[in-house]
Amino acid sequence: MDTLFHGVLGATLCSRTGLAGGRRGPGPEFKRRWLLSDWTLWAAFFFGIFPDLASLGIHFMMDAFSGNGVRWHGIPAFVFFLYDVTHSLLGIAVGYGLLVAWKRALWLPALAWPLHVLSDVPTHGTGRFLTPILWPFSDWGFAGWSWWLEPRVFYGGWILIGALWLVVIALRLTRRKT
Repeated sequence: MDTLFHGVLGATLCSRTGLAGGRRGPGPEFKRRWLLSDWTLWAAFFFGIFPDLASLGIHFMMDAFSGNGVRWHGIPAFVFFLYDVTHSLLGIAVGYGLLVAWKRALWLPALAWPLHVLSDVPTHGTGRFLTPILWPFSDWGFAGWSWWLEPRVFYGGWILIGALWLVVIALRLTRRKT
């Protein structure tokens, strides 16, 4: 799916404000009732976009600063290497392990990274952006439905996120009544 989708999905499922907060929500330190003050929401959003940011984002930033405009052609080989690393189980295991060892509090929001890759598996078709989940051991990947060619997949994903946020709201409202 698109990068913004991954960030919003990560925030939805891997933050204390989202579904991971359950009926209680962000916790007692959440003084203001303003949704955006929960740091786990923003961290989960970041980890949701991280695999794309750490690979294709580098290419697009280099293009933007070169004055040539953003291009999908001429992507350097190192960007595909980074894409393979950030979208593989091995890369996730090493990266997630290092993150949690460094800051234990990141265990929940950092789960948005593997969630990104799991949602890429069925939404990326054949071609260069087939999700290399078993890399470097194998280039095998599931040939799913390319979200950029299938509007049903794209809009269906966003409808799913909307439905998940409705569940979050319903959980919070039922907490107030009890």
